[in-house]
Amino acid sequence: MLRLSLSFALILGLAGGAEAQTALSERVSLAHGTFSSGGGLTIATELRPTSDGRTALCGVWSESESQSSYTKGAAREIVRLATVYVDGQRIAQNLVELPQIDPRLDYAGAPAGCMLTALTWQPGRVPEVFVPRKQISRRNGGGSDPQIDFAQTGTGAMSGALEVLPFLIRNSRTVPLSSAAQVVEGRYSSGGGLRLAAELRPINGRAHLCGVWSDLPGQDARTEGLGREMLRRSSVTQAGREIARDLGNLRWVTLRRDYAGAEATCLDLGTPWRADQARAPLTLDLPETVVYRSTTPKGQSVIRFGS
Repeated sequence: MLRLSLSFALILGLAGGAEAQTALSERVSLAHGTFSSGGGLTIATELRPTSDGRTALCGVWSESESQSSYTKGAAREIVRLATVYVDGQRIAQNLVELPQIDPRLDYAGAPAGCMLTALTWQPGRVPEVFVPRKQISRRNGGGSDPQIDFAQTGTGAMSGALEVLPFLIRNSRTVPLSSAAQVVEGRYSSGGGLRLAAELRPINGRAHLCGVWSDLPGQDARTEGLGREMLRRSSVTQAGREIARDLGNLRWVTLRRDYAGAEATCLDLGTPWRADQARAPLTLDLPETVVYRSTTPKGQSVIRFGS
């Protein structure tokens, strides 16, 4: 099989002005894989025509920022074992030459590398990436090593570790929410979503944002586990001024109709408490964003999140 890494100059030689970019388009195809311990990887690819009528496979790959120490470095080996098919024909394998980038929700526009294939160009074709199931760590009798497996499923590089969220920066303590807590919901266009409840509280003379969140039912495999990522992109305003951003450290709780009394994580806002803060209402701002975009032989799927 003819397989060649293309330099930037060769990428510019791809047919068509729009194709002379090293950026993935909205027709990108995704392949996700997840470790049983949490975390995973995503491979994003698409086909591009070359000036001599052949086909280039362009793409990137990402791995989770948060994952078990047992799986560090495993993603690169799995990407090396990946295989790409088009209409049932194998066109490429070992994708580790594609650039690694930080995880992202939408890979359209991601800076990509390309590999030349022997496939003759034909519009409308879609690459399908397959990654093998793999045992990363095996539990030994009497040993402390966990058994960790990898499979092509889940939300890939956007998957978080399964470990309990640590008591991180700005976290002071948990307190029960009052009945005055603001509640807002965000939903995925494919179904399900999240519900956030939060309020301002004085703790040791300092202003804190206290809150919890829950998943809403109806999610599918493409959005499960994305709730905390949505909170990382959220912010809080009061009287027209942003007072907090990145709510990813707030505590997850099971879904409930009334959040009064729910034990909430409190984030130190870094400012002294003022009495007027108790009177001005909060605005909880959830993001409006594409959380999934992928093209398959069956068509294109785009999932959005918004309040």
